[in-house]
Amino acid sequence: MTTAFVVIAALAAVAALCHLQVSHLRRVRRERRALFADVQDVLDDAVVHQDGLGYPALSGTYRGHPVRLRVVVDTLTLRKLPALWLLITQVRRLDVEEPIDVLLRPSGAEFFSPNAEFAHELPPPDWLPRPARIASPRSTSALPAVEHLAPLLRDPRTKEVLVSGDGVRVVRQLAEGAQGPYRTARRPDFGPVRLLPDGLCHLLDTISDAGDVLAGGEVRSR
Repeated sequence: MTTAFVVIAALAAVAALCHLQVSHLRRVRRERRALFADVQDVLDDAVVHQDGLGYPALSGTYRGHPVRLRVVVDTLTLRKLPALWLLITQVRRLDVEEPIDVLLRPSGAEFFSPNAEFAHELPPPDWLPRPARIASPRSTSALPAVEHLAPLLRDPRTKEVLVSGDGVRVVRQLAEGAQGPYRTARRPDFGPVRLLPDGLCHLLDTISDAGDVLAGGEVRSR
């Protein structure tokens, strides 16, 4: 009787743990998918992609140009809490002779950035927040293009801006991981994170305005 009771109790405990785990995984997926729940109407033809428990990606068009938003989790920077980065890419033809990448507060651990691979470093303008590294794969005279990105680069949430003949990509911090789960279990926990329509519209308008200038066109509102 005692042995049977122990077995039944063990099975009940395993079933309870499985239920808790499944509930946790469902909650995590639901919370992460909600990241773009409030901003899908900002883009035309918006589509949300999500694989498993990963953070979703959002694609569509804005002011007539393809846009993609995706998220990366950064746990590589030493002595800092994990960061959740939003990568916003607008694809369009720009009159930029060589790619130019502006990386703010470089740590050397920016796995999402091509900056460290660009051999030619350019002098940063006086207005650019420090520390910063402006770089290009080859020698270029296109540094004035950076001036058009000033509204993005002065924002303390901006980590990187990359401009090339194929468009503009901006990396912004969405959230910082909670200290408790990371210090005790090295688990990045950002909690519920949601983008807001006004903030995303402002960001996309700023990117689009800079792209209009770099494409040789007129700056216009949506």
